[in-house]
Amino acid sequence: MLDIQTPSGRWGALAAQVLGFLRQDVIALRCDGSDVRGFRSPDSPALWIRDHSDILRGGVYMEADVWSAVEAFANAQQRNGRVFDYVTTKPTATNRENWETWMRVPVEADVEYRFVKAAHLAWQASGDTARLTALLPALDAALTYTRTHPERWDEQYGLVKRGFSMDTWDFDYTAGREPWLNFQIGEHTFWGIAHGDNSGFYEAAMLLAGMYARDGQRDPAVYWRAEAEGLRERANALLWNGAFYTHFHHLVPCPLEGVDEARQLSLSNPMAVNRGLTTPEMARALVDEYAARGREGKAFAPWFSIDPPFPVGG
Repeated sequence: MLDIQTPSGRWGALAAQVLGFLRQDVIALRCDGSDVRGFRSPDSPALWIRDHSDILRGGVYMEADVWSAVEAFANAQQRNGRVFDYVTTKPTATNRENWETWMRVPVEADVEYRFVKAAHLAWQASGDTARLTALLPALDAALTYTRTHPERWDEQYGLVKRGFSMDTWDFDYTAGREPWLNFQIGEHTFWGIAHGDNSGFYEAAMLLAGMYARDGQRDPAVYWRAEAEGLRERANALLWNGAFYTHFHHLVPCPLEGVDEARQLSLSNPMAVNRGLTTPEMARALVDEYAARGREGKAFAPWFSIDPPFPVGG
């Protein structure tokens, strides 16, 4: 058990509270004859690789089983490299059956790089190079899928694309064509390039290069590092506006009124710093932008899902 003690006692109490939250986020499933443990968000009975990869950054300090979730998603990976969003074996409000159900949200472009991130965290926490070596083909296939599939990659700009959604949300804007939320890709999709997808792909490609290098595989290590560095240059040239990353670069015209999109600061901006997409100068400019908006006093804290927001009902 992780035990943190400080003279004030304040940080030890915070660590205990965080550990309590993490313990409640653990989910255990039985998939294809194997026991699988991972981390989930409290609002879902399913194991999402997205949530797992994010929570695992803290979860590695209290959970011994860091591999089974990643390996389960690798075993279910499709032949073209696509990775499912989640798996569940529990009944839900809409499905009473306790099937083993795997699902993918079509509009999402961030699943594959989060899969790679989760594998890297598992390897860092365990040091198990044999399991890492066994997973490398699946990790490579995942990023290759993003890099080559016409619904994930824009050839003109050489960047990851998606339907017009709010940052990394899983439903897109339809201009009123759908009566509810839309998760599908189709002929009316408002395609564009979101900075969060590209900072995530950059980090994952760099991590994959490092994992290949540690495994002694020089050629794929060189390849993925070059892919990452090229994407970083293209993304920063297209999406950085001098103070932060523009929320969404539209590839097709989009009839949206009531918001100044050029001023929209979205939640994946700080992640671009953590993922290494920014230069030090860009990181400082981004922090300054958050500080300036915080001084405006329009929110309880200088942290935003997206600011300014989209119109109600958009």
